[in-house]
Amino acid sequence: MKILRRALRYMAPYALMQWAALGCALIVTATGFIWPYISKVLVDKVLWPQAGTQAQRQAALLHVTTLSIAAIVAGAVFGIARAYLFARVGERAAADLRRDLFRHLHRLPMAYFDGNKTGSIMSVVQNDVEALQALYASTLVDVTTNLLMVVVATGLLLWQSPSLALIGLPVPVLFGVVLALFGRPLRHAGRRVREETGTVQEVLQESIAGVREVKVFGRADTELARFMERVSGLVRARIGMAVLGAGNSSIADLVAWSGMTLLLVVGSERVIAGQMSAGTVVLFLNVLGMLFGPASAFVNLYAQVAGAVGAADRVFAFFDLAPEVQKEGAVTLEDVEGRIQFQQVSFRYQEDGPEVLRGIDLDIRPGEMIALVGPSGSGKTTLASLIPRLYDVSEGCVRMDGCDVRSVTLDSLRARIAFVPQEPFLFGTTIQENIAFGREGASLDEIVAAAKAANAHDFILALPEGYATQVGERGTRLSGGQKQRLALARAILRDPRILILDEATSAQDAESERQVQEAMRRLMQGRTSIVIAHRLSTVQRADRIIVLEEQGIRESGRHAELLAQDGLYARLHALQFAAASSPEP
Repeated sequence: MKILRRALRYMAPYALMQWAALGCALIVTATGFIWPYISKVLVDKVLWPQAGTQAQRQAALLHVTTLSIAAIVAGAVFGIARAYLFARVGERAAADLRRDLFRHLHRLPMAYFDGNKTGSIMSVVQNDVEALQALYASTLVDVTTNLLMVVVATGLLLWQSPSLALIGLPVPVLFGVVLALFGRPLRHAGRRVREETGTVQEVLQESIAGVREVKVFGRADTELARFMERVSGLVRARIGMAVLGAGNSSIADLVAWSGMTLLLVVGSERVIAGQMSAGTVVLFLNVLGMLFGPASAFVNLYAQVAGAVGAADRVFAFFDLAPEVQKEGAVTLEDVEGRIQFQQVSFRYQEDGPEVLRGIDLDIRPGEMIALVGPSGSGKTTLASLIPRLYDVSEGCVRMDGCDVRSVTLDSLRARIAFVPQEPFLFGTTIQENIAFGREGASLDEIVAAAKAANAHDFILALPEGYATQVGERGTRLSGGQKQRLALARAILRDPRILILDEATSAQDAESERQVQEAMRRLMQGRTSIVIAHRLSTVQRADRIIVLEEQGIRESGRHAELLAQDGLYARLHALQFAAASSPEP
């Protein structure tokens, strides 16, 4: 219940609309009881020949006609208003919840994203919020209106005829019991259908993703057999669910119609005996029929609330994840020279996991270009990620201009840093908006200037829509070199004091590589730069090369000095350039 109360807090700002929706729902429910009354009057006062004179019967007909029209209009008007208000409350409460989830999402540390799949995170924001949205939109008000309908209908039946009510009232109860008995097997059947559907989609997705391998190895028939095996499981699951559903419907209908028939027979005998009017029997049947809806709703209520509580549990477990820690009283970085110091820095991704970095001491001077090299897994990217606090050190500290980065605000720290990854991420929007992501509020002239500095302007103008060209999901419409230059333009627009470059030119053609390298050199001028080097040809101009291996710094120096030491760097260089000519000066 604590979780449910926490979820319902999102409805608090819309309490007035919720009460208005409830009022409309009550009016619509009340209009529903007009019809049993109209049917009684119609039989007793209009259709019954002995009901009175022709004038009296015509007056009664006018009365029920007027009442019927009023009920139709009121039901339609307040029904539309109820639907609108319910939808507005549900959508706005869910939108507020999604807003808070999205905001919290971007406050979580990188370690969370390292350990969780994108699909599971999206499931919380989308699927679980949708489950709660149903709770916000109608479930609670439906419970109230159904309870009211049961109370009013029961009271009306008992008032008309207690003995006949005792015969009729157990029928919707038994109807609900039948639905409840089938509820659990149907839920299990539905779960099995979803699971089997998932396995079919999994095989289909794998087969499409691996279509090249399927063709090359001639395994189309094998894949078809694997696919049809999963489809057969889905067919069996769906047939089982269909049979259960039909059985549930048939038995419930049997109970309902048997009870209504019994009530009709008993009521008719009383009409024949002169103990009850025919209209009263019709009223009884109509009111009793109105109770089957609430019976079904109450049976489904448990599953609905349980589903909403389960979704709320996952949503608020996500909310309870600890965000990135910002020290209380953290100061704002103002003018930054760009000096970065690693002092006895050790790091592990998990508290009880292995050390990735150990005892790192490194002093990077303002404006210096540092290259990080070393074997795969030596911690190059991890070391650079400690500067913007994508991760926090396990021991020691990282300082910027003498300040521990943990003692300054995250926003002011990251505002001084630009990061260009090896595989730049582009959003599925225009080129202009992708470059402008580097600095909010940048003008078109500033964006164009950044693109020119990144050697991107010419290729952008050659595109059909220029800067308004849509790049496609993750930039699929652009080449690797073009995406890299847009990422560099984004960094240039940011005008950072600290630049982190995960160098990425190895998979590009010679011309693209030349343009990217030229843009990188232009970007690094006058800035403290950390280059994570995968190709040693790109680090020869570095002021210092830091060689990492086995969690620590093994060598440090300029290119020529490290070659002369004939150590790890020299061996890495030899592996890449065994037949190369002398390095450029």
